[in-house]
Amino acid sequence: MDTKSVSYQTNSANGYTNPIIVFPPEKDPSWNKKFVHSKNFKYIKIIFFVIILINMNVWGGMLLFISIGAANKTMPDEQTRKMWMEIDFQIINGLISAIIIGLTPWRIRDFYQLYQTKYRDELLRRHKYTKNFIWIQVIIWSSIVNSIFQVGVAICTWSTNMDNRPTRLVGILGGISLIAGVFAALAQFILGRRTKKKAKMEEQSTSIV
Repeated sequence: MDTKSVSYQTNSANGYTNPIIVFPPEKDPSWNKKFVHSKNFKYIKIIFFVIILINMNVWGGMLLFISIGAANKTMPDEQTRKMWMEIDFQIINGLISAIIIGLTPWRIRDFYQLYQTKYRDELLRRHKYTKNFIWIQVIIWSSIVNSIFQVGVAICTWSTNMDNRPTRLVGILGGISLIAGVFAALAQFILGRRTKKKAKMEEQSTSIV
């Protein structure tokens, strides 16, 4: 950690000088940072993700019904079913790629700052869900793996058609991307809850004292 993040304080009980992690004062945030942390941006994010989830449910449900043969009466022709399965798959892949590949620039920024000591304070401020730096490293690496393999899925999907697409390769790449993404999201959620719970318990114990 950068030496700017470390201050020293003398313990009056034993007279020893202990290093205390202290963040330097933050600079006045720019207008774009203020907007990102505003309520309006939160509402925009919620609306955006709701629209994507609705579309994924609709097109995913259609793909499932065609796959299990529930649409055979409305689509008796095999070629028609294949065409709609391809349309559904392309739309679902596009929606997933819009999220994962769209987040890639910020993930690359975190990955770069992970190994640049001078940006360590900024990185830790963004990843407030835990104070364990090893977990932050694991989550950032998992996010990078998620993005890389999703790019692989997108390349395989958009550079081939349904007749010559390497289905097994697409499945492997998509599976690894899914596992890495779910792991990173669950880890952040669980660690964030633990950190909030610990902070709440410390606050309650301080108020009691």
